[in-house]
Amino acid sequence: MVKSSVDTFYNTEREKVLNEREIRTVILAGTAAEGAVLHTSTGAAMRGFAVIVPVDGMTSTTPCAEQYTARHLLNAPGTRQKATLTRFDLIGF
Repeated sequence: MVKSSVDTFYNTEREKVLNEREIRTVILAGTAAEGAVLHTSTGAAMRGFAVIVPVDGMTSTTPCAEQYTARHLLNAPGTRQKATLTRFDLIGF
């Protein structure tokens, strides 16, 4: 858990910690899809991380906000080539 703005990479040690562990892919889930999920995904993608977002792991107060976030992640210049939408049951380690 990291306390930060809507982009949890902003003004934190998150990028440094992930790089030290040679982590190149992040899986992001949370509430306020159009806030924390969207902006942290964008922050991760802009820093060179591959981003996986399970759609059943991002919620908001309205379905419209969830759909907007999914569409934005797949089409916006900062994330469209780095973000993958999936479901939790399709993620394996």
